[in-house]
Amino acid sequence: MKLYEINTEIMRLYDSIEVDEETGELLGDTEELLDQIHSLQMEKHSILKWLAKLVLNIRSEAAALKAEETRLKTRRERLEKKGDRLMKIIDRECAGERTDLGIATVSYRKSDPLEVTDTKAAIKWLTDNGHMECLKFSEPEIRKTETKALIKKGTEIPGATITTKHNCSLK
Repeated sequence: MKLYEINTEIMRLYDSIEVDEETGELLGDTEELLDQIHSLQMEKHSILKWLAKLVLNIRSEAAALKAEETRLKTRRERLEKKGDRLMKIIDRECAGERTDLGIATVSYRKSDPLEVTDTKAAIKWLTDNGHMECLKFSEPEIRKTETKALIKKGTEIPGATITTKHNCSLK
């Protein structure tokens, strides 16, 4: 039986229990209904226990994979640095000239990167001379801690609300 089916069946059994309105007494064969409900609750507990084991197993496997990722990342970065150091030696020895090494060719390409030495002066000049297309403005961000404090004090802010959540944890 699936978990949602168990929940549905438990609710159906609870709904089928008849109560005398005047005395509050349970009518009919309630012992059998309560046994069925108990049995279904035990089955539900068994399924939840299995799901908890599955979650713990998945988390353990994910932690192991993360450790392996970290190890591989460290190894990759070390190899990249070694390759960069060796490339600097090749660059220094070839001195900017195209060199055929048999298995590889060292070549150079021209690049023209922009270097901004005085950001404030450059921004001022671009603004004063109407070159706004050269500037990039970032979007404002909401500081959640301060906004939450403001709402808790009673201020209504359109588009912002405090929502209560119940976070489930498994250890």
